[in-house]
Amino acid sequence: MKKTIMLGDSITEWNPLIDKNIINMGVAGDTTRDIFWRIDEVKSIEADKVVLMAGINDILMRFPIEKVYEFYKKIVSSLKENFEEIMLLGVLPIEGDDEINMKISQVNSFIEGLEEKNRVCFFDFSKSLFDEEFSLNSSFYTDGLHLSYEGYESLNKEILKLLSL
Repeated sequence: MKKTIMLGDSITEWNPLIDKNIINMGVAGDTTRDIFWRIDEVKSIEADKVVLMAGINDILMRFPIEKVYEFYKKIVSSLKENFEEIMLLGVLPIEGDDEINMKISQVNSFIEGLEEKNRVCFFDFSKSLFDEEFSLNSSFYTDGLHLSYEGYESLNKEILKLLSL
């Protein structure tokens, strides 16, 4: 079985998911620009799948949304050169900031639009982080942004289904 690269920021880097077929290439603090700048390192690894979740740092640093879109397109275009399957995960919502969550929703809509144009798959796992009252389940977060053990359990259950591991 070939390898899967998980690419992203701190939410990816701190993911406790351990599997011999998964290579975690998350870097805390990374923006989409940073990921694009290290894309050659990613492409040098022998793997057939890439799972990308990024964008929250861009939003929190108030990068123009158009720049986020531009770097997402560049990342996807570059990854398509080397990998059979590219899975884009939606940016996860944060607790207590409707303005940020609105921008997250805009970025996720854009990422979802890349699915048709680029033969990639988009998955939004944010629904698994809400409770029955449609509020973010605070037990899934440590600080309103980063996931707790329970949050990662929920996310990883979905990721493993997606990867069929």
